[in-house]
Formats: sequence, C-alpha cells, structure tokens
Amino acid sequence: MPAWVLAAPRLRLARLWAAEQLASLADEVRGVALPYPRELETPVRRFVQGLIGWEELVARVRREGLPYVDVWSWTEEPLLRGLRSLASSGYELRVECYGPPLAEEARASWELTRLILRVRVTGRVELEAWRGVVGSGSAPAREGFATLSLRPAGPRSIVWGYPFPPSDALSAETLSEEGVRAMVDYIFRYVVTTSNPDEAYLRWLRGVDAGLASELEELARTLGLVRREEEQGP
Repeated sequence: MPAWVLAAPRLRLARLWAAEQLASLADEVRGVALPYPRELETPVRRFVQGLIGWEELVARVRREGLPYVDVWSWTEEPLLRGLRSLASSGYELRVECYGPPLAEEARASWELTRLILRVRVTGRVELEAWRGVVGSGSAPAREGFATLSLRPAGPRSIVWGYPFPPSDALSAETLSEEGVRAMVDYIFRYVVTTSNPDEAYLRWLRGVDAGLASELEELARTLGLVRREEEQGP
C-alpha cells in the first residue's frame, strides 16, 4: 500500500481539509498517523471508535497534561470527528500518534514561550536556542498510512493550498532570524489579539493575499469560525 502525507498547518480550517482528504483516501490506506503526543493515542482511538464522546476525550487529554489542550481541541475536532465518521461507515483505519511524549512536549512549549518573550522584550534572536525547540516540521511517510504533518515528504504528498502561518512555517530546516521575527510578530500582532487561531490566520492572510483570504473567510464565516467582518477590526 502507498504511503501518503497530508501537509497542513495547525488550523481548524486545515484540519477540516485534512478530514476531507482522508475520506478520499480511505480505500487506499489502513491507518492514520497523527502528530499528537503518544500518550493521547488510546483516548483518541476510543473516540474515533465511538466508545467515548468529544467532551470525555477533551477531559482525558486535559488529565494527561497536554499544556495547550484548549487550542488542541479547537483545532483537531473536525479531523477527529471526520475519522469517527469514517469508522462508523465501516472503515477500520488504525490511528497512531507519533508526536513526542507529553513531558517533552511540555518542556518544549515552556521553552518556546520563554524564547518568544525574550525576542519581544530584548529584540535579540538566539538561533541556537531556537534550534533546540522548533524541531522538524516533517514526519517520515509510513507504508499504508496517511500521515498528517507540517511538511510534505515523499512523492505522495498532498499539501494544503494556502500559505502557512509564520508559526507553522518555522522549523529546524528553515530556521533563520527573519523567520523567528516573523513568527513572534505574528503571535503578538494576530494570535493574542483574536479569539481563535483561525481568526488570527485570516487577518494575517489578508495582508499576504487578499484574494485567498476572501475565499477562506467566506467558508470560515459559514462554519462560524470567525466573527462578522465588521466586528473583527483591521
């Protein structure tokens, strides 16, 4: 069986896209590899199999100690509900999580926050310190699986067709002072001033490509992911 890679940013809109891609690949793969900490594999599987509900899944993820559980639940819900729908339709896709352990994830999240604040306060970018926390954005393709990743890998990669936000464009392979400053600027100009990651992304995208932003904003408003344009501000 072929190995597929779905390259998409950590946005609810992109996870909805990924769910649609997985539905189209369901006859060609036997499993799905997700970039979540490995401790989440069992509760995620139980949700996909219909054994627990969404609220219980989020509660279990919170008890496991995921440091950003609210953002995680907002972002990943469309994808996991899509997998659950495939399972209820008779597709037996094995779900595996290939992310780092939760303790390592928590340490990296704390260190990343510290580095972001240091750039914000001092204006200095210590690239070697950043190299230790941004990690690689790609995951190895696995035969018979569709792997969700930030980067394409191999010939059977399907890439989300919009620009990636600076927060997801940065990796060990692309690390630069310019990239770090773009990420920090994105976080403080857009992420901390909006109600969810998708709204932040769409505001940023307006300045990058107004046409693409308009396409996505229409879908986002339909899905209730952003407020009305007149309420969002500049």
